[in-house]
Amino acid sequence: MKQTLLAIKTILSEKRYLLSFLALVPLIFPFFVYIPVRSIPGNSLKFQLSIFSQRDYILTALFSILASIFLIMQVFVLRNKSTSRTVLASIGSGGIGGYVATIGAIFGTAACASCLFAIVGFLGASTVFTLLKYQWYVVSSAIVILLISIYFLSKKVNGICESCR
Repeated sequence: MKQTLLAIKTILSEKRYLLSFLALVPLIFPFFVYIPVRSIPGNSLKFQLSIFSQRDYILTALFSILASIFLIMQVFVLRNKSTSRTVLASIGSGGIGGYVATIGAIFGTAACASCLFAIVGFLGASTVFTLLKYQWYVVSSAIVILLISIYFLSKKVNGICESCR
């Protein structure tokens, strides 16, 4: 935890990364709201916001903050590490972390089964209903995986910063 906070502090101490983080959070939040609006036929922004509970807003904000931190850390690592092996590993872990954040936000803010209708197409109805039944486990797992990704990125950030000194 201490290592992660140190890495976040190191990155956000630079003005460009702080401004990027502050710009990303309000951009990612509507993205997580827009996914079900766009993917569900007949859904509108007004309806989607009406079915959101306070818990859904909190989860969406949490995912937005974590995803923004994750993206800023990825950019920092990619800009400061130049070996192709490290860049490929960072891109791979970045894709996984971003995917997990998106899936977690979708399942975490699903107020009803119809909100996940678009996902039924590639996961199947029984999988979606099982995931809805265990929604909190899916959301908790997504948060944990995102936090683990941030932790490993923070180790890279701290390693970069130690080698820069």
